[in-house]
Order: sequence, then C-alpha cells, then structure tokens
Amino acid sequence: MAEWWEIKLNPKKLKKLLNDELVRIEDDAKYGYVHAFKVLAAGRYYMYLGDFEEGKKYILKAIEAKKKDIDTTIKECGYESEAVAINKVRLAKMYRWVGEMDKLKQECLEAANIFRKIYEEEKKTDSVLVLYPDSSRDFYVAWSAAEYYLGNYQMAVDVEKIYAKNTFGIVSSGLAEYILKNDAQALKNQIKILVEGIIEFKCAPNYDTNVYDPWHWYEEAKKIAGLPGIFSLFDLSLPLLPIW
Repeated sequence: MAEWWEIKLNPKKLKKLLNDELVRIEDDAKYGYVHAFKVLAAGRYYMYLGDFEEGKKYILKAIEAKKKDIDTTIKECGYESEAVAINKVRLAKMYRWVGEMDKLKQECLEAANIFRKIYEEEKKTDSVLVLYPDSSRDFYVAWSAAEYYLGNYQMAVDVEKIYAKNTFGIVSSGLAEYILKNDAQALKNQIKILVEGIIEFKCAPNYDTNVYDPWHWYEEAKKIAGLPGIFSLFDLSLPLLPIW
C-alpha cells in the first residue's frame, strides 16, 4: 500500500510515454533540432522508471537546449526582457532535477532582478501586467519561483498577493509561506493536494512544465518535508521543514 505522499506510476504506460518521446527526439535530431521540453520529458520519464543516471543525461541535454533558447531570446528581445527572465527560471528548475544548486541560484538571481525591474517600470504606466495580472500568469509564477529559490520567501509570498485573482495560486509562494511560518501541517496538506491533483487529472511527469509544473513542486515539497524523492538523490541538504 502506498504512503499518503506517494504517487504510484504504471511502468508500462510510463515506458510507452518515454518511447514515444524518444521517437520524437530522434525525428527532431534528423533536422538538427533539440527541443528542451522534449528531452526534459524524457529525462523525467527515465527518473520515474528508476534509471536516474539516464534521466540526468537527458535533463543535461535539456539544459543545453534551454541555454541556446535563452541566447536566441536575448538577441531577439534584449537581456532585460520578460521572455529571458521566464526562461531563466525554467532553466533553473532543470538544474534542480540534477542537483546543480549554485547554477540554479545564479539563474534565479538574474531572473529576479529582471522581474523586479520590469514590474517597477510597468507600475509607472498602469500597464496590463500590473492591472490584470491574470493575463501574465507565466510572469508571476516564474517570478515567485525565482524568489523562492533565492530564499526570499516573503517576496515569493508578496508576488502571489499581486497575482491573487488567479484561482490556482502559486505553489512556490505557498511553500515559501509554510517555511516562514514553520507550518509543517500546511506543508503536509500541500503535498496531499499535489498528490490528489496529479492523480485526479492524470498528469504525466511532463505535465505543464512551462508554468505550474505540478510534478516539480511535488518533488520540491517532499524535499522540504524530508520525504524520499528525486531531488533528495542529487541534493543532500537537510529538509527545511521536516514533517515528522
């Protein structure tokens, strides 16, 4: 019987998802393409099948592909742009899966500085970003994640307050709040919500990786709580809010 915090995946279905993804990756390679979200998906599938080294290899490929995406975006939009900041957070989250915490924090620092500057400038003109935050969910979700990983927990909470109209909430802001309040019970409840949501909506491990990314935050929440998970394999730091 599974523990309350465990999600039991069907290996047969997972292998099919992986094989389908590998076919798509191989087809892309024929034309010289490497799509970060596809190799990231393959990496996660491998990890949930228990092949952590192969999973790490694919996630490192995703990291290199995302870095190239960012370089292209900088040329097209400029360094201090929303697109660059969002993609830096996506890159940082990939680093999380392989335990590269220093690189994660560097990307988040650069992203957070861009987010803050853009928001302050947009406030001066009462822009859509400020008046209608629901229309810019990628911006606020990524901004909160950047502040969370920098340990700026109050700032992560404040970002969600700006974005309060969204009914989904921002998981990283919630995790930040539980850490600030030392609220282990709330963290436990959050893990249960993530588990129930992933199961109810049959979310594959690559579900919505660009925005809400429930599997990422499920692993993050377990790491905070001191429960076994993928992040603990590559990051041996102590749990921030153990629930036992």
